[in-house]
Amino acid sequence: MQGSSAPGYLFIMLRKNNGDVLILSCKELKRFPFRVLSFLIFLSIVSLPALEAAEEPKQATAETEGDIPKAMQAVEINGDEVEFLVEENKMVARGNVVIDRKGMKLYADKVEFSKNTNVAVAEGHVILVSDQGTILGDKMVFNFETMRGDILSALIKSDMFYGAGKSLSKVGENQMQMHDGYITTCDLDHPHYRMFAKEVNVFPKDKITASKIKFFLGDVPLIYLPKYSKKLDRKPRFTFIPGKSKEWGLFMLTQYRYELNKYMRGVVHVDARERKDLAYGVDLNYDTPNKRFGAGLIRTYYMKERNLAVKHFYSPRIRPTTERQRFKVEWRHKWDIDPTTNTILQFYRLSDDMILKDYFEREHDVDAEPRTFFLLTKNLPKGTFSFLTEGRVNRYTSTTEKLPEIRYDLSSQRIGSTQFYFKNANSFANLATNNPAPSDERRKTYRLDSDNELSYPFKFSFIELRPFVGGRQTFYSRTIDPTDNDVVRGAFRTGSDLSTKFFKIFDVKRKLWGMEINRLRHLITPTIAYKYAPDPTILASKLDQYDSVDALTRSHKITFSLENKLQTKAKGSVRDFVRFLVGTDFALKEDTAKGGLGDVTTKLEFGPNDKLSFSADSAYDTQIGQLRSYNFDMYINGERWYFDLGKRYHVNVDDQITTEWGIILNPKWRFVVYQRYDTDSGVLKEQNYRIVRDLHEWDLEVSFNETRNEGDEILFIFRLKAFPEIQLDFGNSFNKRKAGSQTESSP
Repeated sequence: MQGSSAPGYLFIMLRKNNGDVLILSCKELKRFPFRVLSFLIFLSIVSLPALEAAEEPKQATAETEGDIPKAMQAVEINGDEVEFLVEENKMVARGNVVIDRKGMKLYADKVEFSKNTNVAVAEGHVILVSDQGTILGDKMVFNFETMRGDILSALIKSDMFYGAGKSLSKVGENQMQMHDGYITTCDLDHPHYRMFAKEVNVFPKDKITASKIKFFLGDVPLIYLPKYSKKLDRKPRFTFIPGKSKEWGLFMLTQYRYELNKYMRGVVHVDARERKDLAYGVDLNYDTPNKRFGAGLIRTYYMKERNLAVKHFYSPRIRPTTERQRFKVEWRHKWDIDPTTNTILQFYRLSDDMILKDYFEREHDVDAEPRTFFLLTKNLPKGTFSFLTEGRVNRYTSTTEKLPEIRYDLSSQRIGSTQFYFKNANSFANLATNNPAPSDERRKTYRLDSDNELSYPFKFSFIELRPFVGGRQTFYSRTIDPTDNDVVRGAFRTGSDLSTKFFKIFDVKRKLWGMEINRLRHLITPTIAYKYAPDPTILASKLDQYDSVDALTRSHKITFSLENKLQTKAKGSVRDFVRFLVGTDFALKEDTAKGGLGDVTTKLEFGPNDKLSFSADSAYDTQIGQLRSYNFDMYINGERWYFDLGKRYHVNVDDQITTEWGIILNPKWRFVVYQRYDTDSGVLKEQNYRIVRDLHEWDLEVSFNETRNEGDEILFIFRLKAFPEIQLDFGNSFNKRKAGSQTESSP
């Protein structure tokens, strides 16, 4: 292995294979317009708020680990030749030397280690590896007691940064200091850009600070900075997203990340859309000192939307341009008052019901009508107390206001030394419902509700039974009939749950789909639940409907379910790699639903490993003898490719197939195809093609999307490879479901 002491050499990857230490470096690429891209790197890394002097973190002073002094901790030394000098109490190792101490390894051609001082002097291809980064050099003096040392002609890789300098010192548990060197995110021997400094301080997983910096683009000095500080949170200061769509025309979405202090940081948005005009927004994430009063998030977005009636802003106007103000204001705050008490506050004000759909589609998909509320929860020794206030701030919605709702839930408690268990839920709510504007209709009531249940669980042979009886009393100050106020509704219920388990173990040992099977257990769990509830004393049709409490009605049914599992031990734990569940309701005579079997639902999950998984669910309507819905997802992952297939079927709603496949063509090119096909109409509803080119420091992604009846969209996206966690809210991909956490899909 050939090393280099020149600052231009950069460490790429370290691998230990059969005792050999391999250093891999990247060959310099052919000429490309990297100077332009490197300037964008400069914008992403250097920004005005980052020029402020950062407070140096305090160095660790602890000199012990647990109860064992560091000086007494064992240091393991291995090499081709190891010699112990008794008189000097020193060890000398030569050839492929490795010193291993918890959390750190030192590689070198020769090492002299003094047991008196715990100091190692390493020479020849020196490499120090830890979870804080990797350091290379010609010679190192390192103290394994204080975990500090110096290295000459140093090369460093920490987080996403690379660096080189005349010398480097590890001056603390979480601090490295480089002298007369540079830092960069480019891993070439001769980086496209560098920031030279007299002194660079690296705090792994935290930040990098430097002073008296000269920024070089290639070999050309570009700018001088007195101070520099960069948080190692893997997020760039600037993000630019250009593109073109049918709805927006040409657009450029810009984000700038700022940090006012260690408690306040956020993002400034400036978005330009050819057919919509400019939009602005400011996001703020804030903490309180030591999170004493919690933390929160504020997001704002405003635009004076101008809807052009032509394709381009320079085209002749056929008709007048319409204008309207659109905005979003969001505030969320969470405060853990103590280990048992927490509060959540959310305020969501929108200009209209379509702004999320038009400009924040992912937020719309998660919650199309976000709530405004304040919730305080207190966990008590035997139950939970909560205080909820929820109001309407968006007049275009119909919201049930709770001003407030006070609730106490008593968890199931054993009564003395008996086998009886009791649980209870009590609540008081001031309820009101407003119809969407411009209607002024408003319904309101005071509601006091008490729900009680007594059960007697026991085991009879191999069968577990839980018979129960319950009652609910609810007071309403108002009903639909204005003359029938201050009433109490009563509701009764009774029933029983029955379940058991059967299993058999098969002595099977084999490898299946890449999974090691060490014996199989087949587990069968049948469950039967019976419930009877007559009509409440006041029918639901005579009450205003605020939530499920007011919708109680007659019920008499038996629920059957059967669960099958195949389990095996993998890596010391039990893993369900096949799970099948089938269930249905059987409505008896007194039930409001049509008598007989209800929908038969099934769910199948199969996932032997990360390379192959399958999930499916279905619902069969026994009343009309028709499959009501069927969905499945399959994922296959290869070494250089993947393929995902999905099916969605809902009777009288949709029937479509979704596919996505991706392939790594070579180390520089990746290609992804996404398609959504409607089997009812035989039409390709949507297709998306993405090709990604590795530009060394950057990934360039070109994305083309065509959605039927909505037009085409093309995006050109540059991503800094040093910050891979940045996600862009554009484009479609296969929606992977998590096994075991899904319910039946809805249209």
